Amino acid sequence: MSEVLLAAGGASRLAWTLGVVFVAYALRGATGFGAGVVAIPLLLLSLPLPVVIPLVTAMGMLASFGQALHQRRWVDWAALRKLLVPSLLGVAAGLWLFSALPPRSLQRVLALFIIAYALWGYLPRRRARPAPGWLGPLAGALGGFVATVFGGMAGPLYVVYLRSAALDKARFRATMSFALLCLAALRAAGYGGLGLYGAQVLWLLAAAIPVVAVAMIAGDRLHARLDEARFGHVVAALLAASGVALLFK
Repeated sequence: MSEVLLAAGGASRLAWTLGVVFVAYALRGATGFGAGVVAIPLLLLSLPLPVVIPLVTAMGMLASFGQALHQRRWVDWAALRKLLVPSLLGVAAGLWLFSALPPRSLQRVLALFIIAYALWGYLPRRRARPAPGWLGPLAGALGGFVATVFGGMAGPLYVVYLRSAALDKARFRATMSFALLCLAALRAAGYGGLGLYGAQVLWLLAAAIPVVAVAMIAGDRLHARLDEARFGHVVAALLAASGVALLFK
């Protein structure tokens, strides 16, 4: 194990990796999403892309499994169904284009969209409006595609749909967890088929699993202290930070 970790960059890089994992998954525990948009840009400062993508995908799948199992009673199954099949199509397209698509232009457009939506989230609204029928399939397909091509970051696209569905914070977080669990499982299978789960990724994953567990517990306690208005502001701020990170990545 030590030889693999040294190959990943030594003790300082391992410490950086685990620190990033803790922050990212504490946010995930509190909001139901956001680990990928926080972790991926920061982990890329110390680890190569072919390591970061499968590592974050596997961590997200494990985190989503525990969170979804715990929160299953609050899942909005109708909203979830509108995301899943389009997400499958998006993952298939993303895997097909994973090695060939130049991501810079799409990444910048996505970043600007996320920032604009985050700013809109701070505007006062008198009452929630039902989500249009096309928004769920569109968010699912784009989320699956973007997550597969960029190694994550489907959360903001799913948020656009689930927040428009006027879910309270408990149903929002539970539904988001189930959606991300399904997406991560599909992506992990695809990345495995591409041979991305080598020894270095597996050792880093083993080191990160206890950190993910502790971070999720800490985030869950933070979630319990957030009222509905503050929760919406936290989600909007996280979206804005995600957009900025994507824009300047």
